[in-house]
Amino acid sequence: YILPMHRNLGVFTTRGVPMARLFGQFQGHASGFTKGRDRSFHFGTQEHKIVGMISHLGPQMGVADGIALAHKLRKEQQCTLVFTGDGATSEGDFHESVNTAAVWDLPVIILVENNGYGLSTPSSEQFRCRFLSDKALGYGIESRVVAGNNILEVVHTLREVATSIRRRPRPVLVECMTFRMRGHEEASGTKYVPKELMEEWGRKDPVANYENWLLAQGILSETMRDATHHAIKQEVAQAVEIAFSEEPVKADLATELNDVYAKPIVHGDRGPARVETPVQGKEMRFIDGITDGLRESMRRFDNLVLMGQDIAEYGGAFKVTDG
Repeated sequence: YILPMHRNLGVFTTRGVPMARLFGQFQGHASGFTKGRDRSFHFGTQEHKIVGMISHLGPQMGVADGIALAHKLRKEQQCTLVFTGDGATSEGDFHESVNTAAVWDLPVIILVENNGYGLSTPSSEQFRCRFLSDKALGYGIESRVVAGNNILEVVHTLREVATSIRRRPRPVLVECMTFRMRGHEEASGTKYVPKELMEEWGRKDPVANYENWLLAQGILSETMRDATHHAIKQEVAQAVEIAFSEEPVKADLATELNDVYAKPIVHGDRGPARVETPVQGKEMRFIDGITDGLRESMRRFDNLVLMGQDIAEYGGAFKVTDG
């Protein structure tokens, strides 16, 4: 699984999500993943193993921990990757998620996009360490620092780390040093960024530099480059045309109500539950009722995991899980 942020469109395109459906999402059409309720990246797709972003970017690290824990408990050689930003590392979710992943050796890559600014707040006003990856030492986990604008360095590093994690489950923090050449959102602009810094990072454009490197190495010819550009423009234009030709979303109460609840899952051949004869109840404490419910659930569901404060050997503050 991969858990992207709001600027990681490439995650969706490289995983084969149909471009027409992406444009349908951005245009607020029914063909979009949120059926017109949202026009951003607040969506995921189980088919492509993508979990949608959470707006303030920190909480998705906890979700990644849960996915990684499931893989580990099932003894699956899988690796989860979660994106976050330099600003999100100042949130409490970062500490809780990284610490949990470290203590439980969860197979997860925590990829920090360090673009130097949390919206308009520079890194110097967020933390004192030289690199965000220095924080990994405090959690007892490994870290890497890569030039985020060097495509080959990023690919090689992540491939190496992911392969290693699949063999020996554990968390690794990868910090990508990069920059945001536009505002946090289109309306904000970049007036808080020094002109010299913009010019410096402008020369590090990853797409232009990678293209020039491929040309210099003879891997890519100008004819191939032009043909690739043309094919991509055609694909985008066709997807845009499909999205623009769709009818606007029409409000429908039945559709809205159907999307509120998931369809019930029927286990086995059982039909609707019904009581043939009255069941003799018994009086018990509320705490004992919770204990009975938990034990019954543990018997019925092999994949059920209980998490809580001191609920293991100690049995919890009220001994609900004692024994």
